[in-house]
Amino acid sequence: METGLGAPLFKAWLLISVWGLGVDPSLQIDVLTELELGESTTGVRQVPGLHNGTKAFLFQDTPRSIKASTATAEQFFQKLRNKHEFTILVTLKQTHLNSGVILSIHHLDH
Repeated sequence: METGLGAPLFKAWLLISVWGLGVDPSLQIDVLTELELGESTTGVRQVPGLHNGTKAFLFQDTPRSIKASTATAEQFFQKLRNKHEFTILVTLKQTHLNSGVILSIHHLDH
């Protein structure tokens, strides 16, 4: 799994889950938590989210490519395997004239 977020002043809250009526919480994936973003990631800072109790991340200054670890990517793929659809929930605030990839999922079987 790869997620490239290159836009300056880019704030996003992102949750990906295999969604349905009465979905099993074990199928939900909080991408921001799994990617372990924070002060250790250059140009990324945690800020209050748009809704009470949510977190958001402010991406500033430098282009970056943030990728999940091999173990985290495998966990994502296990949950998505044999699923015909899934839902991605994103709340996004983007500044004028910037761009970036919100989420990109790649998996190659060799």
